[in-house]
Amino acid sequence: MRFLTLLLVGLCSLMLNAETIPITHFSQMPTIAQPSVSPDGSKIAAIFNTTDQTQVVISDYGSTELKTIVALGGEKYRIDNIAWANNQRVLVTVSQPYVAFGIRVRTTHIYSADLKGESVFELRRNRGGKQTANQFYFESPTLLSVLENDPAHILVTLRDERDDNYSSVFKVNVNTGDFSKYLPNANKIVGWSPDKNGDILLGIGVTGQRNDLTKIVYVRKDTNSDWKKVKTFTPYESETFDPVLYDAESNSIIVLSDHKLHKQALWKFDIATAEFSELLGEAPGTLDVSSAIVESKGNSRKVVGYRYIDNFVKRIFFDKEKLNISSQIESLFAKQGLKATLYDFDESETKYIVSAVSDNSPMKFYLYDKSKQNISYWFSQYPYLEGKKLAYVSAITFKARDGMELKGYLTLPNNVENAPLVLFPHGGPYARDYQYFDPFVQMMANQGYAVLQVNFRGSTGFGNKYETAGYHQWGKAMQTDLLDAVNWVKENGYADTSNACIAGASYGGYAALVAGFQTPDQFKCIISIAGVSDLNEQMSLWRKKGFLSYIENAVKGEDESIKAISPIYHVDKFKVPVLLIHGKKDQLVSYRQSESMYDALKNADKEVEYQEFEYGTHHLNDANNRIKSMELMAEFLAEHLKD
Repeated sequence: MRFLTLLLVGLCSLMLNAETIPITHFSQMPTIAQPSVSPDGSKIAAIFNTTDQTQVVISDYGSTELKTIVALGGEKYRIDNIAWANNQRVLVTVSQPYVAFGIRVRTTHIYSADLKGESVFELRRNRGGKQTANQFYFESPTLLSVLENDPAHILVTLRDERDDNYSSVFKVNVNTGDFSKYLPNANKIVGWSPDKNGDILLGIGVTGQRNDLTKIVYVRKDTNSDWKKVKTFTPYESETFDPVLYDAESNSIIVLSDHKLHKQALWKFDIATAEFSELLGEAPGTLDVSSAIVESKGNSRKVVGYRYIDNFVKRIFFDKEKLNISSQIESLFAKQGLKATLYDFDESETKYIVSAVSDNSPMKFYLYDKSKQNISYWFSQYPYLEGKKLAYVSAITFKARDGMELKGYLTLPNNVENAPLVLFPHGGPYARDYQYFDPFVQMMANQGYAVLQVNFRGSTGFGNKYETAGYHQWGKAMQTDLLDAVNWVKENGYADTSNACIAGASYGGYAALVAGFQTPDQFKCIISIAGVSDLNEQMSLWRKKGFLSYIENAVKGEDESIKAISPIYHVDKFKVPVLLIHGKKDQLVSYRQSESMYDALKNADKEVEYQEFEYGTHHLNDANNRIKSMELMAEFLAEHLKD
């Protein structure tokens, strides 16, 4: 392959001197998100964010001139995803907050838009007559598959009352919006998967019995055959089994499983023998494979590789040509200190989008034209941060008090000695932090704080033992892991741990509140964004949502033991100021968790502030909410972490 020419247009490799950067430069939503090349390689579609609007834009491949075809204003509606239906139309999935079955949810709405933005309409089955709130929710379609050999149609799933409101597959005309039943559901299927030819030959079903967590895998040899039950499994009780696709030729399922290796890996499962027949790919050491790389071309789908995360995402391709291109791209950008990956490409695999990012440089997109052997800069997600001297994020390893080896990240501010510390635990809790650029981390570092992120026990991606060590450890070992990390920073003299605050979102917000009563003298302030304050109330919501296996196996305890680790029952022990932030449309953790915590702290004469956003989501992924949240955090930290 000829040497690639790298045109670093708009990207300065020489960083400027450290400076205090306006918070609005960190708090904006990513300018460009989800860029996607059209099947014929002539266009790019992307989500474009401004301060007051989210848009879907189109550009010619190779051009930075953007045309808006869909625009949403305000905080209520959100553009979640985009996809090419064909070379002439783009599918736009929009969601809005809604209440069904007495719980807060989001309904999805799929729009079909032409490339001029002149023909835009919702793809929604017209049933006629009035609908109840529950029926309206059931009618929310989810995109299952585009049909590239049938460009006028796509497949969607929605809950059909004729199938007892289980997931049914419909074929939809993207030009007219007409729906037709494509595949009925007689087996209580809750998830479908197209095979390598685009046919629906695999489904995951349930028994339908209350509190029965069993999953059932069904396959059929072709679209004219009957469904056959081939495997059952129970989450948390048996080996994991996450099907990717069914291969009728070999009568096998490509699946992610922790079979034999005690970590997620990519396997082939032989249906005739009901055994795992071949290991297709695994990550180094105890790391998990996070996902399969599935390539769609025409109506065919095949697994072409897999991903795992070792601080940054690694992509391993089975195909030698893709592996060579990927390796060359990675090597080229590594010279600029960036981690680059093949982000998207057209059907002919000639026109590529390349993403590049590092710990202290935001994600930016480049266009690689294979036919011209040329790479050119396209857009950055945070253009106002390009060329700024941001803080380096260092991967760390330390031992918890019980000897378990843990991972994490420490970000030290530029030109600040013995900086105040912000402990910043991640959400989930069964998730993880990465070494990637994070606007919240970089904002705090730019304000002069050291930021400590901990992949405490229970974090995912490091194998079964690491994750399961966190089961039943809310407010217990997962909490002491955070404190052990702070002690490690203290012992090594990396930051001033006597001048520290703890801040987090979701589970991280819960952990921050737990610190308020378990270690009331450890931190000078507490910030909880969308945090849980009453674990009993949170488990009640999980039960309504059907997360029974999660409660039983990862959280469950007796009522009194749950109260012992729920901050709202211990407000009398709080000694330091608390900042609570929550969105009222949060469907994962009710805003009443923060509202009740605020009332309890106020009634106990504790120092507390509360900011509530009318249309805020769990992740506060609206520009105005994000800006206000970061400003509040910065002001609160500045007030309580004084020199």
